[in-house]
Amino acid sequence: MAKISRVIYLVASSLFLVGVFLQVFLAGMVVVALQMGWSYHRDLGHSLALPLLVMLITAYLGRLPQAMKWITWLLFVVYIIQADVLIFMRISLPVAAAFHPVLALVDCVLAVYLTYQAWELVRAGRKESQFAGNLEQLDKIGL
Repeated sequence: MAKISRVIYLVASSLFLVGVFLQVFLAGMVVVALQMGWSYHRDLGHSLALPLLVMLITAYLGRLPQAMKWITWLLFVVYIIQADVLIFMRISLPVAAAFHPVLALVDCVLAVYLTYQAWELVRAGRKESQFAGNLEQLDKIGL
């Protein structure tokens, strides 16, 4: 169960990271290219909660290192502040709301780190299982 959960965590963190890059692109389409409204950016932003929730669950099922669990929670909190708190302060606290894109950078850095760490864990697990398989084969032939 732990190995499968780690793979699912890797997929979810990768999806979140791709989503952050798409968010930046969509914001550029609105602000720079003037090609669309904010609805796609808003909708994708709110849908990024799903891979984050999957990451939180699989961090525990996959028995990830404690540091990765804490950073996953940190990413979740930063995301909530960015997507569900600051963005709604545009009128009442515009300077605070201006941190919305800054927190996107934080999201990106944390997601890159977590995706890399998850990749390393999955890769290490494959090496361990290959090694164990080789030992079993040697055992069968009596070595």
